Amino acid sequence: MTNRYVLGIDNGGTVTKAAIYDAEGKIYALSQAHLESLNPRPLFTERDIDQFWDANVTAIKNVLKESDIDPADIAALAVTGHGNGIYFARKDGSAPRPGVISTDGRAQAFVDRWLADPTYDERVRAKTGSTVWAGQPPALLAWFDENEPELFDNADYVLSAKDYIRFRLTGEAKMEVSDSCGIGISNVVTKELDRDLFDFYGISRWADKFPPFCESAEIAGYITDEVAELTGLRAGTPVAGGVMDVAASALAAGLVDEHELTVITGTWSINEVLSRDVNLDSDNEVWLTVPYPVDNTYLFLDASPNGVSNLDWYINSVIRKALKAFGHEDISDDEVFAACEKMIHDFTPESEDPIFLPYINGTDIIPGGRAGFVGMTGYHDIRHQVRAVYEGVIFSHLYHIENLRAHDENLTGHVRFTGGAANSSIWLQMFADGIGKPLDIVDAAESGTLGTAICSAVAAGLHEDVASAVRAMTSAPRTTVEPNPEFAELFAKRYERFVSILDTITHPK
Repeated sequence: MTNRYVLGIDNGGTVTKAAIYDAEGKIYALSQAHLESLNPRPLFTERDIDQFWDANVTAIKNVLKESDIDPADIAALAVTGHGNGIYFARKDGSAPRPGVISTDGRAQAFVDRWLADPTYDERVRAKTGSTVWAGQPPALLAWFDENEPELFDNADYVLSAKDYIRFRLTGEAKMEVSDSCGIGISNVVTKELDRDLFDFYGISRWADKFPPFCESAEIAGYITDEVAELTGLRAGTPVAGGVMDVAASALAAGLVDEHELTVITGTWSINEVLSRDVNLDSDNEVWLTVPYPVDNTYLFLDASPNGVSNLDWYINSVIRKALKAFGHEDISDDEVFAACEKMIHDFTPESEDPIFLPYINGTDIIPGGRAGFVGMTGYHDIRHQVRAVYEGVIFSHLYHIENLRAHDENLTGHVRFTGGAANSSIWLQMFADGIGKPLDIVDAAESGTLGTAICSAVAAGLHEDVASAVRAMTSAPRTTVEPNPEFAELFAKRYERFVSILDTITHPK
């Protein structure tokens, strides 16, 4: 059977990946190209547009070569990418300036002003269901109007990362709805651009620079002759709308049912749940709400860039530097992680042991938003620090999960769990003990490419709808980790102490 393969492309913060799957989700080849982040000034994170496009061309060309699959057998493809940030484009596909990545913080002053506005809840949150933040296009556009006003006349389109690449692939500029809603310019219920939002942000003139919207599993264009020559793809191959990276990860994890919590551990601590009803009340503190391509549901997400990256920092900046100082530079990552887990295993923790605030990448939860150990004494040693860092990542997730539980009281069943921490049995057990629910461990190593490839499979007609495609193309949980009742009380006490520390920092007496 021809046309039975789909291609998924994932544009992350530092790597572009391309992978080919069949209609059952089997992966045939994976290729990747690295990207450099530009930091021209403090708080600026940008990307060279030509390198960005070249990385996608390289990844596509290489994955076709490695798979040895006839490009004519690719039924469709789709792109995902980091949400938010901003990419400007001219009608010919060129860009007037570098793209901006979502971790950019230059526009924080505008966000502070908007959040302090007494009409913010009514005019913004009641329509978007999300919290505005510095890396979003509205804040960045406000900053550009003030600092690079000439940009308006030099740009024809404002796009997200994935929508810019789709534009280059097809020559058709469109913005898919998970991005148009997730970036704070659309009503999340109607999925339509809301000009009053632009008026509130003070960026009204930019509204017409946003292209028409499309759905995730809709064909949004076709590979051009020029791109076919560059990449090896067949001209005319359909390109689906795709989804924002957080939705792609949820699809790859198998999330199709309401009231089921999904936890994804990585650089970010991502926590997601689906619902058919959207909560736009002013007391809703969920960080992000986006349309989800499964049966008219919404994806509620609470997250921060403070997941496994905390442990990466501790190992690279503390443990490895100490080992290097004593002449031990050839120890593998596996040996380092094994040593950390042995330290955790070899002592019995107490409720008053040190707490690690897991904000190595910054946060707005506490003033100053920095990481640190609290409660260290002369009695404590590196074992307590290591365990505190492992726990801190869990507490970061728990803090967001509590927001989701306040929104959805039915989050009482198993937790779908995937990501970097799923490779550690002791960390999985700690997560189960901390969350207090059984963890169904899902292997979804290439979640971005698979999640968006699922959308292209539906657009190509290989599956009837996204829910059917998810069930056919994702893996069942490989195991379930049950919480240990012996540690449930300890984790509850330590998490209560963690929250108390945050409250003390936020509201000092």
